[in-house]
Amino acid sequence: MAHWLFVIFTVSVLVLSQPVSAQSCPSPLRFADTGIEGAEELQRAYHEFVALMLELLDVQVQFFPVGNRTTAVNALRFRQVDLVLAGPTEFLLMQQRLQGIQPVAAIARPEYAAVFIVPEHSSIQRLTDLKGRHVAMKDHGSTTGHIIPSYMLHRAGLDLDRDVRISLIDGARMAALAAGEVDAVGTGLRDFAPFVAQQAQPYRILAQSDDMPGDPIIAGGHVPAACVTTLQLIFQQHAEPILQAILNPGARDKYLEARMIPVTKDDYQFVADAMKVLGILR
Repeated sequence: MAHWLFVIFTVSVLVLSQPVSAQSCPSPLRFADTGIEGAEELQRAYHEFVALMLELLDVQVQFFPVGNRTTAVNALRFRQVDLVLAGPTEFLLMQQRLQGIQPVAAIARPEYAAVFIVPEHSSIQRLTDLKGRHVAMKDHGSTTGHIIPSYMLHRAGLDLDRDVRISLIDGARMAALAAGEVDAVGTGLRDFAPFVAQQAQPYRILAQSDDMPGDPIIAGGHVPAACVTTLQLIFQQHAEPILQAILNPGARDKYLEARMIPVTKDDYQFVADAMKVLGILR
């Protein structure tokens, strides 16, 4: 389609530690990132990744932006893109709407978990103590700022509609806690240390979730199984250099100190259960 902006790169061959053939893969192999909106930004963020991938696959690689989950779903459905880097919730929603998509690998972020934060001297000692309290969270659909904190309350036996007053106030959530306007905040673990460093009074983590699964690189259902297997092997064999190539341009800081790991659909069941409780996933 004419409105798709793209960059095509001719690929050379690198001899891997084990023989790997990309002959089963589409050519060109088209890649997108749901967090990148413009062609120039995509090229800036991924130019080192592209250069490395040119050495790993004997196919052409085509990159163009999708910018959001809806566009990515349509692009996968109509075979306009083959690989998409997305978040855990995006992957699960895509899986609900598309047949046969498979995770190739995932970028596991450090401190990627949800927490509840309360003042150090609060009488709240466990999640059940939040009954009848006011809790701030991020925005609707945020994995660690809404979905998982809500699921933690649900698993603690609290009715999300009756037992707790939840306000989704995004960037104002931490200020609301500092001002005493809410009793607790449900948010990402990485928010805790910067927040505490700016406060005169101490705060503590009331509860913390399991670590979230990594951000998956998803292969469309039309991508041959042999190609998916090839890509999985390449990402395993070259996990560190591939991740460093993504990090080096400095455009994907959320992946600092992350790891490239193998992944399966089962790794996302915890998030899927949480999304079902909130009615986000069927």
